[in-house]
Amino acid sequence: MGTHPLIAALLSALIPGAGQLYTLRPLRAVGFFLPTIVLAFGGYEFATQGTVGMASLLVQPTFLSSMLIVNVLILGWRVVAVIDAYVVAESRLDRSWMPVTLTVILLAVAVPHLVGWSYGAEAISTLDAVFVAGPSRDAIAPLERPPTPLVDTLPDPAMSPESNEHDPRSVKNYIFHPGIGDPDAIASLGDIIAPSKPFAPFPSLSERVDQDRLTILIVGADEGPGRDGLRTDTMIVATFDLASGRAALFGLPRNFKLIPLPRHLRHSFTKLEERVIEKDLTDANEDGFPDTWIDTDGDGIPEEPPFESCECFPTMLNKVQQYTRDWTRTYPNTPDPGLAALKDILAHLLDIRIDYYVMANMGGFVKAIDAIGGVDVLVKKSYHVTVSSPEEGVPKATVNIEPGMNHLDGLEALAYVRWRRGSSDYNRMNRQRCLLRAVTTQASAAKLITAFPRLIDVFEESVTTDIPLSFLPDLVKIAGTVDFDNVATVGLVPPTYSAGRTPAKYPIPNVERIRWKVRDVLESGVAAQSRTGESECAP
Repeated sequence: MGTHPLIAALLSALIPGAGQLYTLRPLRAVGFFLPTIVLAFGGYEFATQGTVGMASLLVQPTFLSSMLIVNVLILGWRVVAVIDAYVVAESRLDRSWMPVTLTVILLAVAVPHLVGWSYGAEAISTLDAVFVAGPSRDAIAPLERPPTPLVDTLPDPAMSPESNEHDPRSVKNYIFHPGIGDPDAIASLGDIIAPSKPFAPFPSLSERVDQDRLTILIVGADEGPGRDGLRTDTMIVATFDLASGRAALFGLPRNFKLIPLPRHLRHSFTKLEERVIEKDLTDANEDGFPDTWIDTDGDGIPEEPPFESCECFPTMLNKVQQYTRDWTRTYPNTPDPGLAALKDILAHLLDIRIDYYVMANMGGFVKAIDAIGGVDVLVKKSYHVTVSSPEEGVPKATVNIEPGMNHLDGLEALAYVRWRRGSSDYNRMNRQRCLLRAVTTQASAAKLITAFPRLIDVFEESVTTDIPLSFLPDLVKIAGTVDFDNVATVGLVPPTYSAGRTPAKYPIPNVERIRWKVRDVLESGVAAQSRTGESECAP
């Protein structure tokens, strides 16, 4: 009695070589089955890397590219095994209708490999688009789309003093993305591919990052429907002790003014300061002149005091990125010069080195929370709010959150961290830090690997960072050493960390107290996060 070709083909579709064994071709069966043993061994070796090791491999384009090639080879091997089993099967049945069924079997074999190819290729594209180039590449990964600002940019201080023309954004800071078609970038393609002055190579991880500490500025961009431009309303400095695994989150209020500047930016905002510096305009003696004006020449008329620069950023902290986003000469090798300037200013304020920045907009925040399956958060008061969706054309949604442990989806989490009615900006900052702490605690490497196909879309659409692509595997391994259940959270907010207020009632940072608190937390960990050592996120 003969064997059925379709049964043989189906068996080899499930296990290459099984169909050949069914047709009593043992040598052919062994030949087709041997690669299965090799693949099983490779899968075992991959699994023994642990979730952190696997995640560090999955963020390497070279590894993903190799897997794409292996994927094609496996598909070819499986297709040949199916066709061979079909051909060698002896049957007296009419085969005229069987090719159609064989085609269905082959398609079933091919579909998982095509899906795998799609995910792998998209992951490689996203990694290349979001993260800056590594040491082996000259080009950098620039902003895909410049945000519409609320304010005009200031001239780049690195420009020639003789030039009165505004320095436009360097085309080197744009990405050649299909559909963007920036004319200046296209016209300069040849110069960018073969630049006359090569970019400085990125140093190794051990040279760029402190041996014992990694610090990242996490920025939430308040942009979306009905909002004119981008504002960095959420600014959290996350720092990790690589030796102990301790971590801390420091939140900065968006409305700090008169922020001191690092040396290389000390005189960069003088013109802005002259325009917006707030003077005490009170007139307690009702003489018609501000009380700070003094009669210096004895004519009985008070004169306005001469301008003296505070060598500070004179307006709200959340506007640093807007004013400096075109400073491509001061910050030539970064996707977003404005975020690089903000990183330097906050590093000076906290007196701590900040290695990288990561910025995500509200739409990306919602999608990322949904991608990992939501997040469990301890809510201390009821929130019955109507919140705008970050997507155009989507109506507002009503969100009801009750006190206690709540499992929040993306939109609910957005409402939780943005709502201010009946609360304050500083309470909102507290919720932002607690939510970030909850996400880092609950987003295990295994969960991130599972959500990876959905997260790659979020990264490409919504994230800007200066983290070099070649450093990602090391950063994943570093994250694996951090004890996310033991994270200090500190809000550097008024009145504790302010040195008074401007005449318009904006807080001025108390630099000495801020730096002392940062040092204390870095040295003592969670015990120094509050007077009692208790987390602000605790019940």
